Amino acid sequence: MTGPAVEVDPALRSRILEGIAELLPRILKRTEGDPPPTAESTKLFDELGLSSSTTLELLLELEEELEIQIDVEDIDQRDLETIGTLADFIAEHAVADG
Repeated sequence: MTGPAVEVDPALRSRILEGIAELLPRILKRTEGDPPPTAESTKLFDELGLSSSTTLELLLELEEELEIQIDVEDIDQRDLETIGTLADFIAEHAVADG
């Protein structure tokens, strides 16, 4: 049984996707000439090669960049499947900083 659906703010989700696209090259140590794919369907581990530590780094950087706190207590492997599923999770579990 699943809980009630959480309202996702489309503007926040859009900012999260932009933040991921901006932060990935640095986290993956890619050059401007070799940017990583940032489509929502891009698989975080299989296609981008993220590890658990680089995923954590991405989450921490997103918190700072977007001035939010991400409640990672409920994060599941499904939430880390693609850029889109990660954006959904963050949008559902983000708390405004401050």
